[in-house]
Amino acid sequence: MALARVLCPTLVGRETELSSLEDALLAALRGDGGVVIVGGEAGMGKTRLVGELTSRAQRLRCAVMSGACSEADLSLPYLPFLEAIGNRLTTEQVDELRERLGAAADELSQLFPQLGRPSAAGGDPTQAKLRMFEAILLLLRDAARNRALLLVLEDLQWADPGTRELLDYMTRRLRSTNVLVLATYRIDEMHRKHPLVPTIQGWRRSGNAEFIELQPLSASAVGDMVRAIFEEQQVTEEFRDFLHERSEGNPFVLEEMLRDAVDRGDIFRTDTGWDRKALAEMRIPRTVKAAILHRLERLRKEEVDVLSAASVVGRGTDINTLIAVTGMEEAAVYSALETCVTYQLLEEDDRTPGKYQFRHALTREAVYEDMILPRRQQLHARVAEVLASRPDPAAVDLAHHLLAAGKYDEAVAMCIAAAEDAIHARAYRDAADVLERAAPHIRDPVERGRLLCRAGDAYWYNTEPEAARRLLEEGIANLEAAGLLVEAASYRILLGRCYWELMRTDLARQQFERARDQLEGAGPSEALAIAYIRLAGLATFDGANVECLADAQRAAQIAQQVGSEMALSWSWNFIGLAEIGLGHVTEGFAHLEDSYQAAVKGGHYFQTGNAVFNGAWDAVHVGRGHDAQAWLERTTTGWSGRTESWPIYIEALVMLQQGHVTRALDLAHSAVQKSRDSGNAKNLWRSTLVVAHALAENLRAGEAAAELPPLSSRVEGQDTVYDTTPRIRTRLAQGDEAAALRDAKTVSPDVCDRVSPADVVAEVARTDATWLRSFLDALPVHGELVSSPRLAAARARLALYEGRVDEAVEQLSSAVGTFEEGGLLLDAWHVGRSLAEA
Repeated sequence: MALARVLCPTLVGRETELSSLEDALLAALRGDGGVVIVGGEAGMGKTRLVGELTSRAQRLRCAVMSGACSEADLSLPYLPFLEAIGNRLTTEQVDELRERLGAAADELSQLFPQLGRPSAAGGDPTQAKLRMFEAILLLLRDAARNRALLLVLEDLQWADPGTRELLDYMTRRLRSTNVLVLATYRIDEMHRKHPLVPTIQGWRRSGNAEFIELQPLSASAVGDMVRAIFEEQQVTEEFRDFLHERSEGNPFVLEEMLRDAVDRGDIFRTDTGWDRKALAEMRIPRTVKAAILHRLERLRKEEVDVLSAASVVGRGTDINTLIAVTGMEEAAVYSALETCVTYQLLEEDDRTPGKYQFRHALTREAVYEDMILPRRQQLHARVAEVLASRPDPAAVDLAHHLLAAGKYDEAVAMCIAAAEDAIHARAYRDAADVLERAAPHIRDPVERGRLLCRAGDAYWYNTEPEAARRLLEEGIANLEAAGLLVEAASYRILLGRCYWELMRTDLARQQFERARDQLEGAGPSEALAIAYIRLAGLATFDGANVECLADAQRAAQIAQQVGSEMALSWSWNFIGLAEIGLGHVTEGFAHLEDSYQAAVKGGHYFQTGNAVFNGAWDAVHVGRGHDAQAWLERTTTGWSGRTESWPIYIEALVMLQQGHVTRALDLAHSAVQKSRDSGNAKNLWRSTLVVAHALAENLRAGEAAAELPPLSSRVEGQDTVYDTTPRIRTRLAQGDEAAALRDAKTVSPDVCDRVSPADVVAEVARTDATWLRSFLDALPVHGELVSSPRLAAARARLALYEGRVDEAVEQLSSAVGTFEEGGLLLDAWHVGRSLAEA
């Protein structure tokens, strides 16, 4: 069932403004009244702020009166005062009030007949008006006689002349009274010719009124609103920032967007709380669209035509383009632009003379979507013609307008050129989008297959494996149907990687092996080297380090034969991983460093990230804290603002081991959402484990258990390394040591080639030292890994359980020292507990 409203239960992001209003109210209680003007765009929270102050005034036993101006072209003079005072009079003993007011009651009876007989008309009209104003002031002071009065006047932008004049008079007469007038107005209605503007300027110059202007909410405040609305403790930075950008910090727009998303099922409740679908462009809510279009009703046809053309061009446009697209006279376009700026629909770009942009992105969307499709297509076609006539037009802009215009034959070539530009700029999502949009309009199945594969490649580089898989499967089928097996094989390698990221290692291996076999017959090639690299990856993920080393060395040999620096640098990555697993730790990290440096030098983006991830992950698991920090610092450059979830995951993992549990939890939540949005099931699983682990370390056992994903199929040995520690920590947080030991006993020693998670397994095996000894004796640990602090901690715990206390103290002290020196403070804390016991 759809929700009717999605409202924030608390006032968010207006603490400073509310404090200023409270100060003004307290001043009125002390006899120092005045006028406060609250300005802000529609939906910015003026009414909500007024409501908060009204509630506080009532708790202080102040009288409260309120009225609002009317949007109607013609309205009663003094309308908000009539409404506020008239409502008050219904609760007063009129005879007693009339007696207290004396002669002023007769003056007020012109507006409120129940107070007496109107005075006969005549005399100086200015003096009569002053008497009326003073009578109203006297009535307000009477309402404030017991404590104070808060008079609220809303929507001054629609105020009649009498209201403006009376309020202006009040700004000079409310000092030394117990009356506070709080008035609101919409800044977005204040064009320079608005009749209220001179009055406001006068108040600012004189200082007779205090002004509060509501600015858009910060991203942090938007996050606070979302948490309050959905009663959630966490909201990912990525979702928060998306909503902040989309709503432009406007509370009303944010609430309406969320309501719309709930109504459509894009945000939904589950057994464990609120969840949402992958981010897509949230369409503009109907209520917001209607409010925007209502403002356009005051425009003339030619002004609407210019605004419509501007919405088709984009968020910003220049005068010459608008003249060319609309075909209107220059003077008419200038006049229309002036009106649109006056009504604050457009604004001049301060940096580029002659360029105009929509003041709000949602205004552009509302104008654009209000046009019928044929009209939009006509304008897009005209924009494309104008752009094509200029020197060096941007291919992506031409492609966009040609596609939107339905000119597909011309659009395809532009899409391909735009994709090339986007890939060069590493804007992979843009490239994938434009290629996928072009593919249905290509008649040749081979060319369509190539385009689909290129689009799949771009999606994968943008860490969207499910989208990539879908296009690659179709594209590969087209290529193989045409007999292009070798060309298809290079894309099969990528398809295999997509399967791996979607948790289908079995299908990934099939694709890698099939591609290798098809490519071997064609001789050495970069694609063949990559096939061996991918097979090396599967081997090391399963702990088969000897096999991994052989495949990686074969890849390096082929890469050297064909002169592929990219494949060579990538092969060193897996040579390093195999060496670390075989105990040649120093040599292995040296190869990882070589891989990283060569990838950076060659501009090989993915291979650079691969080295960073593997370096940081291995450093954590072999207990090299300084190395983990050094690799982590490399995630802060080159990946900022991108779609990848792995840098966030790896930062969460390292932060957790360093003891920054709360920060790690925030990062892990963000990594979960990015992984879900991109369809990367493998990293989603990994990131969820860090969420559970961080919650368990924070002793939030119930939440940790709810987050903990089901036990993986463990088709890869490294899955056990990922999920054992979070699972055991969750059991311990629940106080279930027996379940923790049962989980520990599911771990095969063969997967602990880097020792981890043998240390946490040993921690919970107190009651079965015999089993633990056989487990530790079976570990495939060689070379430098024998001196790992994790192995020292595991063997020391066994010594403690077997009564060899001195030996336990010595080894535990060594492990704690190594962890502390490397900054792995969470490990130091857990091992330190065992040391304290010993």
